[in-house]
Amino acid sequence: MAEKKNKLSAEARLSLLFDDGTYTELDKNDASGARIGYGSVCGATVYAYAEGESEGFGAASAKKLEKVYALAEKTGSPVVSVYDSQGVQLEGGLATLDTCSSLLGHISRLSGVVPQIAVVAGTCGGFEALCANMADLCLMEKNAELFLTAPFVDSEAKKDASGSDAAKKAGVAAVVCEGEEALFGKVRQLLAILPLNNLASAPVVDFEAPAADTDGCPVCVTVDTDSKIQLFAGLGSSAKTLLATLAGSVVGVVKVDGRLCRGDSEKIARLVQLCDAYSVPVVTFVDSEGFLQSTENDLKGGIRNASLLANVLSEATTPKVCVITGKAIGSVYSVLCGKNAGNDMVYAWDKAVISAVPAKTAVDIFWENRIEKDSDIENLAAEYEKTEANAVKAVEAGLVDRVITREETRGVLVETLDMLASKRVTTLSKKHGILPY
Repeated sequence: MAEKKNKLSAEARLSLLFDDGTYTELDKNDASGARIGYGSVCGATVYAYAEGESEGFGAASAKKLEKVYALAEKTGSPVVSVYDSQGVQLEGGLATLDTCSSLLGHISRLSGVVPQIAVVAGTCGGFEALCANMADLCLMEKNAELFLTAPFVDSEAKKDASGSDAAKKAGVAAVVCEGEEALFGKVRQLLAILPLNNLASAPVVDFEAPAADTDGCPVCVTVDTDSKIQLFAGLGSSAKTLLATLAGSVVGVVKVDGRLCRGDSEKIARLVQLCDAYSVPVVTFVDSEGFLQSTENDLKGGIRNASLLANVLSEATTPKVCVITGKAIGSVYSVLCGKNAGNDMVYAWDKAVISAVPAKTAVDIFWENRIEKDSDIENLAAEYEKTEANAVKAVEAGLVDRVITREETRGVLVETLDMLASKRVTTLSKKHGILPY
C-alpha cells in the first residue's frame, strides 16, 4: 500500500505548485477536505484542485473539482488536479453519481483545449482513477496507488497491482517521481513550457545550448540543456518520447532506436496527439529496421497500435520534422518518415540507410547472380547499403529533402521550425476519424 510517511496536506501541496504568494483559495467554507483555487505557475494562471489524504471523494469534492473545470473553460487556463483519498463516498448516493457524471463531461470537453495534469500523490481509486487517466498527463509519486478496481489481496500483491510501477508499465502514469517536491517540480516544469491553451502560443523560455557531445545521441546534441522531460517511459523499449525545448521553445521529441513493439507505437501516438492538440512541433529521430517481428506482439495489439500510430501521425497538422539518423527500412519509413506521416521536412544523416527491405533481402532479390557463397551476403549487403540505399539516393528519389551532418542538426532544426511557425493546414470536413484503438 502507499506509504503514509511524509504525506502533505492539500495546502502544502498547493504551495509546492504555485509561485510564492500567488495562490487564492475558493470556497473556503466548504465542508469538503479538498482545496481549490488559482494562482501563478511560472507567471501564468493555473487552476488547481488538491486533496490531502481525505476520507473520500464525495459530492462536495466533485462540485469543487467541477467548479475548477468550469472556470478553466471560461478562461482557457490549465488545470492541475491532485488526488489522494479513500475513494468515492457512498453516502452521497444518487447526488454523488450525478455530480461525478457531470465532472467527466467537463474533463472530456476540455481535452485538447487546455493542458490538464493529474497528480496522484497518494491513493487514487475507482472514479478518481478515471479522472486521472482522462487528463492529458498523469504524474505519480513513487509510493502512490492508482487502480480502477481495488485488488483485495495481501499488501505486497496490492502494491504490485496498483503501485506506480504497474501504472507506468500500463502507460497510465506518464511520469513517476520520488517524493512530492520532485513531483510538483515536474508539474511546474511542464506548465512552464506548454501553451496555456490550444489557441495560445507556447512561451519562450531561457535556455542553454547543449555542449559538444561524443556519445552519438541525436537528442543530446539537439535540444536545450536540462530541458528533457521523458514521458511514458514504461511503454516499449525502442522508442523514447519527450517534451523538451529547442532554442527556448517547446518541442515533442521522438527517438526511435530499434524495432517498434506495440508499446513503442502507443507512446509515440500519445505524444503526437498531445503535441498536435496544442500546436507543439514534433521532431522524430529514426534508426530502425521496422516493427517488431513477433506473432505474440501482433496478437497483443502490435498491428492495432502500429495502425493507430500511422493514423495519428497522418492526421496531426502540427509542424513535423523527421531526421533519419541510421536506418529507416520498409514500413517504419512509411509510418514515421514518409508522406503518410505528413512530415514537413525529412532530413538524413550522411551515413543513413533508407530502403524498402533490409539489405540482405535486397541482395537475395536483386543481386542473386552475384552470390557465390554465404560469406558473400554480408559484404554484398554492406555494398548495397552504400551504393543503393544511401541518403543521396533517397534525396534523388524524393524520399529525403536534404542530407545533413550530426553537427548541423540543431541549427537546421531551429531554422526549420522557425520557418514552419506559421504553418496552416486545411483538412477534409469530418467530425473525427475512426482510430484503431
